[in-house]
Parts: sequence; C-alpha cells; structure tokens
Amino acid sequence: MVASRRSFLKKGLFGGLVLALGGAGLALYPSGHVASPTRPLLVLAPSSFQVLVAVASRMVTAKGADPVAVAHGVDEALTRVPVEAQVDLNKLLGLLENALPGLLLDGRMQPFTRLEGASRDRVLESWSTSRFAIRRTGYQALRKLCLAAYYSEESSWGPLGYAPPSHMNAMAYDDSKAGTPEWLDAQAKENGP
Repeated sequence: MVASRRSFLKKGLFGGLVLALGGAGLALYPSGHVASPTRPLLVLAPSSFQVLVAVASRMVTAKGADPVAVAHGVDEALTRVPVEAQVDLNKLLGLLENALPGLLLDGRMQPFTRLEGASRDRVLESWSTSRFAIRRTGYQALRKLCLAAYYSEESSWGPLGYAPPSHMNAMAYDDSKAGTPEWLDAQAKENGP
C-alpha cells in the first residue's frame, strides 16, 4: 500500500507537533529547589543559584564543605567580572538545568536540580568529556569557580593542614623580594641568630 502525499504530510506534521510539544514540556519542566540563599544574591539569578548549589555539592567534596556557601562565594566573585561574563554564566547554568538539551545530549528527562547525586555526577562527567566545546569549557569554568570559592575561605584551610604565617594576618605572602639582601637581613633579624 502506497501512502498518499497528503497522508504522509499529515503524519509528518502530527509527528512534528508531538515532538515540539514534548520538547516544550521538557524545556518548561520546573526546576527543583535545592537550597535557599542565606543572603541577597549579587549576580546570579535565583534559578542559577539553585543549579550552582547542586553543582557545588558534587564538585566540592571536602568534608564539611557547604554548597550554599560555595555558591555565594561564586556569586560574590562574579561581581568582579564583566557583565557579559555574568550573563554568560547565568545562561550556562540555565543550559545545564534544562531538561530538553539534557534529553538530547545526556538521555535525562529531568532538570539537573531534580536529579539525585549519582545522576548529577554522570551529567557533569558527560559535560567534562563532551564533543561540544561549550560543555567542556562550561564544566571547567564551573569546576574552577566552585573550587576557588571553597579554598579561598579560611575555614577550608585547617583540614588541609595549611596554616598561613601568623604575622601575615592570613594574607597572601609577598615573596617578590625573596633572596634579596634586604630580605635576607629581615629574615635574620626576625628569626634571630
């Protein structure tokens, strides 16, 4: 039996409509609530904050790490970058959250914030090894932002066994003059004979 052109077009249009409605449904699937901000957000959209908390919970696995504090640290750090980068990061977090690209690229039908821990790990792994550069670089950006926000807090230093020099008042140590005669004299005076 040969299908008529009209019946072929009807079936094609119907199939396209079903796919469009299904795709729109996935794209509009509501995000999960992961955690509430503990202070006002500076750069991140509330939905982006939720995604970032979910990301931080999987990327910063140190004992006692608080994903909400990490997300706030990233939010604060973003105040120091150009507005374009702020917008791009919010878009990146939206892309990670969206279930439609998730279905097409990862085979998941839920937003990232609605996934359980192991499923989130699989999604992040797929981003880190994706054939698409935007996903690979997006993964690296999120990873580096989360880790930098966590390790920049003094509360993370103790478990690492890091204690900054007490006279430095927990500031970065300037070693630009190390080895110069003035520096050697100062060290000798500080440490005694």
